[in-house]
Amino acid sequence: MPLLRYLIWAWLTIFLLSACSADKPDQSQKFYFLESLALIENAGRQLQKPTITADEVKQALASMDEGIKLAFQVEAKFLDQFDPRLAKNYQRYFVKGVESYRLGIEASDSEEQQEGLKRLSQWAAFWSEAQTAINAKLQAQ
Repeated sequence: MPLLRYLIWAWLTIFLLSACSADKPDQSQKFYFLESLALIENAGRQLQKPTITADEVKQALASMDEGIKLAFQVEAKFLDQFDPRLAKNYQRYFVKGVESYRLGIEASDSEEQQEGLKRLSQWAAFWSEAQTAINAKLQAQ
């Protein structure tokens, strides 16, 4: 039941933000980008817990799925405003990494999961170096 409430909340938030910012497409893009990062990072932390229940795994995977849906909404031209490498790295390492990892879990394919984790570690290396500057530019927008 908490998962259903969360999904309804996420859908309503996306709907309301889209409706309120129809004249400000960058605000929707900003939301999609930041929320995709938050949802997927939270899911990743949850999946790394030493002890995790089946319900927690299900909730983390649902959060990851919601995050990747939002990630698909982020446009490269929006990301290009903040760092010339951001759009390429976001797509190549973050989005593709999450996709590979998630597909690997679904198919019980450890090689696919490892490929996803490799890409996500490449994203983490980039993001740890660029995050402060990008966040400052996002906040100024």
